[in-house]
Amino acid sequence: MHQSRQAYEHKVVGVGSCGLDYLAQVASFPKPDDKLRTENLQTQGGGNCANALTAASRLGLRPLLITKIGDDAVGDGIVKELENDGVNTDFVLRAKGSPSPFTYIIVDREGGTRTCIHTPAAPLAPDDLSASRIDEALSGAALVYFDGRLAEAALQVAKAARSAGIPILVEAERLRPGLNELLAHADYVVTSTRFPKAWTGEESLGDSLLSTFQRLPHVRWMITTLGAQGSVFLEHVDALQDKDRIPTAKLDDVLKHLNNTVRQNTEKCVDDSPACSAASGAEIRVGQSAATEGPMFLEWTRDESTLSEVRQRADAAAAAAAISNADSASASQYNRTGSTAERADQLPVARVIVASAARIPKVAIVDTTGAGDAFIGTMLYAICNGMPPQESLRLAAVVAATKCTAVGARTGLPYRDALCAHII
Repeated sequence: MHQSRQAYEHKVVGVGSCGLDYLAQVASFPKPDDKLRTENLQTQGGGNCANALTAASRLGLRPLLITKIGDDAVGDGIVKELENDGVNTDFVLRAKGSPSPFTYIIVDREGGTRTCIHTPAAPLAPDDLSASRIDEALSGAALVYFDGRLAEAALQVAKAARSAGIPILVEAERLRPGLNELLAHADYVVTSTRFPKAWTGEESLGDSLLSTFQRLPHVRWMITTLGAQGSVFLEHVDALQDKDRIPTAKLDDVLKHLNNTVRQNTEKCVDDSPACSAASGAEIRVGQSAATEGPMFLEWTRDESTLSEVRQRADAAAAAAAISNADSASASQYNRTGSTAERADQLPVARVIVASAARIPKVAIVDTTGAGDAFIGTMLYAICNGMPPQESLRLAAVVAATKCTAVGARTGLPYRDALCAHII
């Protein structure tokens, strides 16, 4: 246990994946029929939800995980690793006679990518959790996080959390059955780079973000992570008053303008003090961000005449997701029911922020596995502590970059005392 960890404060509950990762680092990704040797092979705990809660724990939160794994020796190791990192495992259920889930991860040193092949185990079923057990798990929680998996059981917990007035963050990494229902309960949403285009069928980044944002009935803000390109933040604003004073613009144009501002700010940046020093010795520095001056009515770039094509692309993405998940008979469950590009009578009103990734020497990047989980774990911390959006994005980018300095999703995650006081 890290000796400098500060006292826990806010309790967060996570519902989702947990397993074991087999990480094979290779010089370059193999071609079909290739034979090659690993440069490094490691095994460590994985799973989006478990990784994010580990990141949150190291920053000072008090996380509790709801999931299901096997009753094998692998499961024993998974639980021990989580407990050593301060994650409450009282609600990690063990399936008798079943193996624990695991993932083979090929880490490409040359390309800086990672490829995951997952083997699931017995899923967490709705009848695994009674209403009283769910209430027990949620008691005292400041926030509940769902990684989009275990959808049926997750939806039970989401409904209980909403009834109890506990805010909900949902991760939208890829199209999954039941994710649409979870997103309908979300106060906060973090998406992967690919999800908005796949879910909506929109071609441009701005249009896909806008269509995704409009479909989230309770959302306060939505973040889309873009890897080395940073992230985009949309914050919902009610436009009940002063409508005539709120400007209107295409979101694609807004993003272009803000990205230019971020580049200019980066070029002018003179603060070279590191925000975090990784265990490897690499120094990570904060990135830059730019925001609209206030809320804006946001418009699509494409016009109404292309809606049929938009729907076709969304349907094709849903079918492809079902096939990749060995679930081709259930393609309709991977897409939103009804129109995939409907518009409300009122244009969405939002404040927009574009943030760059943290600055890190390219040679220091070892493995990007779990970078998104690190980002989300940091956002859990930021929400619980009421951090302003731009400060939250800056901190999350630093934690995610620091994670990339070591192999695996957790080894490189920083502890709170490794971060400079001015960003935490």
